[in-house]
Amino acid sequence: MKLKLPQVTVSRLALYLRVLEKLSRQGQELIRSEELAERCGVSAAQLRKDLSLVGAFGVRGVGYQVRALEKEIKRILGRDRIWHLALGGLNELGRALLAEERLARRGFRFVAAFDWREEWIGQVIQEVFVYSLEQLPYLVKESDLEIGVITLAGKEAELMAEKMYQAGIKALLNLGPDPLELKAEGLLIHNADFTVAFDLLAFELTHH
Repeated sequence: MKLKLPQVTVSRLALYLRVLEKLSRQGQELIRSEELAERCGVSAAQLRKDLSLVGAFGVRGVGYQVRALEKEIKRILGRDRIWHLALGGLNELGRALLAEERLARRGFRFVAAFDWREEWIGQVIQEVFVYSLEQLPYLVKESDLEIGVITLAGKEAELMAEKMYQAGIKALLNLGPDPLELKAEGLLIHNADFTVAFDLLAFELTHH
């Protein structure tokens, strides 16, 4: 059964999961909703509402079992499996992503990188081989690539997105500075410019 949740709720579930994973590594077995909410920076009422939406209910006076709740949120978020990623663009941000060990630990693994510059094609970066764009369709099928991660800007980003879509990629995470304008049926696109976080901090500091 498909579950529809507001994006802000999914974002909070991901935050709860990060805290639960840390508690699990530390060996904590139980946690009260008030404590978990405080660690996540939300109200206890909001946390209980979010968890009730996915069928997770704590025991009154006891709280939640850490590992069980962690497992359930992972299932809801699709984190109970391995996702194969394709990197589009070998700039500094792209190379940093290939070296980011936390992604692999969370089930997101780069298995191929793509670029059109001859100096990059054929290289191996953090155990990930760099292919030419002509090899994209074959690799999508052979390596079950589902998510494309784009770090490029402008026309280069649009071209990479188009090539990935045509090759069969199902979802794109755009980390470049320009929102993707590609209109493609059945393709999921998430524009996630990390510099927006600085705008949010600047606003909060200005009006604090």
